[in-house]
Amino acid sequence: MKIKASQVKISIIFDNICSSNDNKCTSLWGFSAYIQTPNHTILFDTGSNGRVLLKNLKNKFLDINKIDTVFLSHAHWDHIGGLDSVIEVNPNIELYLTNALSKNFIKDYQNQTDKVLLIEDKITQLKDHIYSSGASKESLEQSMFIDTEDGIIIIFGCAHSGVAKITKMANEFFNKDILLLVGGFHLANKSEETILELIDVLNQTNTKYIAPSHCTGERAKDIFKKELKERFIEAEVGLDISFKDDKIITSL
Repeated sequence: MKIKASQVKISIIFDNICSSNDNKCTSLWGFSAYIQTPNHTILFDTGSNGRVLLKNLKNKFLDINKIDTVFLSHAHWDHIGGLDSVIEVNPNIELYLTNALSKNFIKDYQNQTDKVLLIEDKITQLKDHIYSSGASKESLEQSMFIDTEDGIIIIFGCAHSGVAKITKMANEFFNKDILLLVGGFHLANKSEETILELIDVLNQTNTKYIAPSHCTGERAKDIFKKELKERFIEAEVGLDISFKDDKIITSL
């Protein structure tokens, strides 16, 4: 069974970016996204603070009890800090982790949740249409791929192993264009040359939209906005991303 992009909705519920005066969500350093597909509700990362994470979920009218899967991109505190708060309310989840997390951390959550799976260094199907990029050996971080008829959606925590590398990996594995990149691009200290090289990769992979946030950096975002124009989406905490066919729709 295939899914269309219009059957996927992504809500950024934790981010340090907040540019709208009427935003009802609180911004703190970190990242988390609430992802709805036809058969699953997935929490990608948990931000740095559980209290704020739960508050933002409530303010977005998103039900924590509908979450069946938590996907942690990597071991940094600003991506795993809210996990305890989620499990305290909803322990009935499957938890996807990388080996970068300590053995004691993994053991503790094996006793608190329905199922814990450790992702190796290879693309791994987790559920229908949902894949992990694999926990890369250099960064021990995993990204998420959502395979839709309209292209691949990629969600990053921080993309420590490189947005270009991960994007090309998905493009080659699925033999499909990239519909959307969203999350932290980890470009705050990168040169303009590096950012322009990434834009070349985005063009080569027919990447239609990008919504960089969290650790991307203002210089990179300014360059993206200038070079990519309508393909660049201003991401921030509270942003909802959905599609009509393959056309992006955003709202707060």
